[in-house]
Amino acid sequence: MPAMLRVAALFVSLLVVVVPVAAQDASRWFLAEGASNAVLEEEILVANPTALTLAVTVRLLPDASAVIAPGAVLSKTFPLGPTSRLTVRVAQELPGLNGAASAEVSATVANSTTPADIVVERSMYFPDGTRLGAHNASGVTQAEPRWILAEGASGAFSTFILVANPNTSSTTVRVRYLKSTGEVITFTQALPPSSRTTFWPQNDYPTQLGSAEFSTVVESLEAGEDIVAERAMYFDPSTTGSGFARSGHDALGVPEASNTWYFAEGFTGGNATTAFETFLLLANPSDAASTATVTYQLDSGQTVARTYPLGPNQRLTIWVDQEGREADARLKAASFGMTVTATRPIVAERAMYWGTPSAADPSTPTFPWREGHATAGSTVLSPKWAFAEGRDGVDAGNRPYSTFFLLSNPSNADVTVKATFMAEDGGGLTSTVVVPARGRANIWPTAALPEFAALANRRFATFLESTGGASFVAERAVYLYADFASGHVNMGTPWTGAIVSPSRAPGAVTVTGYTPREMRLSGGELITITGTGFAGTPEVTVDGLAATIQSATATQITALAPLRTALTGFGTLAASTIRLTTAGTTQTVGTFTRRFRVLAMGDSMTYGTIVEYAPPVPPSTTPTRLPAYQAALPYPAGLQGLLRADARFGSGATVDNEGYSGECVTTVGCSSNTTRGVDRIVTLVAAKKYDVVVILEGFNDQNATVFTGTTIANGLRTMGRAARDSGATVVMGRIHVMRSDLWSAIATMATEEKFLRVDFDTRVEIGEDGVHPTQNGYDQMASFVYGAIKAAIK
Repeated sequence: MPAMLRVAALFVSLLVVVVPVAAQDASRWFLAEGASNAVLEEEILVANPTALTLAVTVRLLPDASAVIAPGAVLSKTFPLGPTSRLTVRVAQELPGLNGAASAEVSATVANSTTPADIVVERSMYFPDGTRLGAHNASGVTQAEPRWILAEGASGAFSTFILVANPNTSSTTVRVRYLKSTGEVITFTQALPPSSRTTFWPQNDYPTQLGSAEFSTVVESLEAGEDIVAERAMYFDPSTTGSGFARSGHDALGVPEASNTWYFAEGFTGGNATTAFETFLLLANPSDAASTATVTYQLDSGQTVARTYPLGPNQRLTIWVDQEGREADARLKAASFGMTVTATRPIVAERAMYWGTPSAADPSTPTFPWREGHATAGSTVLSPKWAFAEGRDGVDAGNRPYSTFFLLSNPSNADVTVKATFMAEDGGGLTSTVVVPARGRANIWPTAALPEFAALANRRFATFLESTGGASFVAERAVYLYADFASGHVNMGTPWTGAIVSPSRAPGAVTVTGYTPREMRLSGGELITITGTGFAGTPEVTVDGLAATIQSATATQITALAPLRTALTGFGTLAASTIRLTTAGTTQTVGTFTRRFRVLAMGDSMTYGTIVEYAPPVPPSTTPTRLPAYQAALPYPAGLQGLLRADARFGSGATVDNEGYSGECVTTVGCSSNTTRGVDRIVTLVAAKKYDVVVILEGFNDQNATVFTGTTIANGLRTMGRAARDSGATVVMGRIHVMRSDLWSAIATMATEEKFLRVDFDTRVEIGEDGVHPTQNGYDQMASFVYGAIKAAIK
């Protein structure tokens, strides 16, 4: 095996695995776990290995704590072509959900009611859009009356038991927590119909389970009212953002205990930067004692057998690293598979954690770990395995992914395995690998290998099949980031149906053009991408942040760039990168520059009017008013100079002077103007996107009609809302020559609307007419506005 693949094999046990039932009537699937909000991202993955076009329906079963938007649709049907894979990004496709929900996924042949077999998995990423943590699990094709989860712990972990009730009636369940001490905590609870319920053991039973190791058994007490259960565990809370965990894993429960369990992976070693440790978790859910024998199958071909007693209703933790130090040195710094046999049926899971090597023992990671995974073993070997999830290369957020398939062959003869990869557009490719007798092999479908170049930056499903019908075990791991900071793993679904090979390679996606090439600092502008080969629901990002899709065809996609605000931070003027994922493949579209733009909206005080008087000509004693003129540097021009001198706003900063002398806020005809501010601002912010809109108007309304200050301020409120709706930061101005009631009303209104406010107080010098500033006054106004903008745009 190439050296890179050998290293990959050592790492390939890194996340979340489930053991679903063998594919049989696989047209309907259930996923107990799932959540979509600002902290957690959920993707539902569906694979179609047939030659038929299908209709796939996803129906959410929300938790009672979830917030459902009024009128939200919680079910949606998607087309799925032959030999292809579907990605359902829950936040984009079912945006009415804010919180936790289980899901039911079903498929029929397109334009019919005939059920069709599919494969379903779910991946989740966290926290806060970073994808620094992840887990994954398969769905199950059948709800069951009982589910057993061997792993569970509190203290350093937060453990959650997730139960889906897909029935149309309430269902009562009994939950039993089996502690490592043999103590059992039991309770019952009614689950609402078509719902998901979350149990938090250490929170519900802090005395008994506040710091404990335990297994869980969940049983329906209603005949014929079957359920589905998973378990999620999180650790290492983030120090920023929501404070949610940066690491975690998830595992699907198993419906029955078994005398035999198979694991393809285990590792107790590492290298200079990363060390791993492996735990085997055994649960005895019966009232009788059992004895488990674990056979560790080393890469050298040797085996190590260890025997462990399990009391009735007991959970047992085997720390394999410790076994290597205290029982058999061959298990120290070793990679291995495991077979667990027991005298009475038990449940077995494997948990692995990794991080920086400890100083005392470099083969063991320090705590807190970087990440971890857990998986139930497989009770069966199979000649076919199915996987809906897989990804190579970068995503739209420019995060790199690597996918590995681990194959274990416990038999005495080599097994040749054919791998069929199916992209989202229906294209794909095949490859073969030989798994040696009593050994392991891996498949790394990376574009770095010419054989898999067509999968570069693509999402795909994978089906594995032994060419001679021999049985084996297969898992898949997906890692994010170069240092494997995040990732997930899953046991494949044993498959009994046909596997159709794609008739062609994945199709090309070509970008021929895009706009804009320049955008305001705050973003929120429309992006248009043209090209060929676009398909499915696209994903567009700007610097890794999701844009909102507006329209999509086979040749054009439009999306609204993410809006930067005071809450998100306004970022920098550096060039921004647009990335596109469509037809399951990701590519860089191009870049655009950022420009800081300001709109100065108002009347003659914004225009920059100056009024001067000539001395009286005897015998007259009255000064003569000279024709008004525009200042050499109105405050918008002065503001532009200040902004351009500040690297934060850049030499390309612009301030558009939209001051109309004599204009009123709400009245047409002031000083013969055919415009009014409330109308004109709507046109201006629609035609061009601004980062900041400064509004200074209303003085003329005082004189045109007998309006109260509150009435005029309400007109300004309308103007401010129009600017804010365009994505701009609003700065509401008032000047000391205004009537006192208007001065006060603007302050009240700005506070109510949470607009920024700039006060042009008596430090602004006023000219001889008692209304308009002097040049010195306009300079002072520019300084005031610059200060307000600099304080807000960070």
